[in-house]
Amino acid sequence: MKVVTLSLIATGAVLILISMIKYYAVCRLTKTILENKEAITNRWCKNYYSLMVFFLIGYLIVFFSLIYDIPIVNELLTGTIFFFGAVFVFTGIALQKNMLSLIRENYEKTIKQNEQLRQTEDVTIFALAYLAEIRDLETGKHLERTSQYVSILVKKLADLPKYSSYLTKRYIRDIVKSAPLHDIGKVGIPDSILKKNGKLTAEEFEIIKRHCEYGANILKTAEQKLGFESFLKIAIQLVMSHHERWDGLGYPHGLKENEIPLSARIMALADVYDALRSERCYKKALSHKKCCMIIKEEKGKQFDPDIVDAFLKTEQFFLEISNGFVD
Repeated sequence: MKVVTLSLIATGAVLILISMIKYYAVCRLTKTILENKEAITNRWCKNYYSLMVFFLIGYLIVFFSLIYDIPIVNELLTGTIFFFGAVFVFTGIALQKNMLSLIRENYEKTIKQNEQLRQTEDVTIFALAYLAEIRDLETGKHLERTSQYVSILVKKLADLPKYSSYLTKRYIRDIVKSAPLHDIGKVGIPDSILKKNGKLTAEEFEIIKRHCEYGANILKTAEQKLGFESFLKIAIQLVMSHHERWDGLGYPHGLKENEIPLSARIMALADVYDALRSERCYKKALSHKKCCMIIKEEKGKQFDPDIVDAFLKTEQFFLEISNGFVD
């Protein structure tokens, strides 16, 4: 029986020693997480560590008293051990609560900072995109409208079984973030062509076509400077291919059907609808009803049939956005 008792006490002592080492490592790790480094060196932490030392000493005293038959294990020592055991548990819970509270505060602060960073990123993207649009006599409202059109279409497509697994929340977020950049490549097109009132010549139109590749190259250069995958992956696809057609007659590469990235097929319809609804110096704005007729006629020609169907099911929202964000 004595051998069993000694084994249990020795095992307990070893476990306490290991716990002390791990606790010290936890404290050091917490210091790297929390900004308020003083918070984990307060009296609760010190007291908790002192209690661990006390228990280790107590285990050793009892262990050696049993080995050498020293009669010190009496009622007072037993009561003391039980008392400090309760204090140990109480202090541990209080310390955990304190640490969790600090971690929660730090987490909430990080969430707020991330949200501010996301908003800053969105505003920066919009500003860069607007620089390209304003040279083409467009307005910021065009960017806002097309982004909302894209959001409506992609969310409607996500309801379909064939797209539900592909159109994740992250994909939806990234394509909506990317939409304002669709014509960023126009910064590389000369004003004499970009702002021309009359019909473009064949040579001028070939130059206009290059804005897709210009824009994609701009974003590829930015992507190369990142060490992780970002929304730029979808943005590059969207910028490069949003003038491709379902029937293969688009540009710059003459892709057709599912060869065209889904993001670009969605952007294509959103961009065309807004162009049809907008008045320019060389054309009048078309009615919403007329736009719907044109897009319906282009089903399976210029546009992906699934995306046209999604548009026709949500066209009333398009009208509301078009009327609500007037140039």
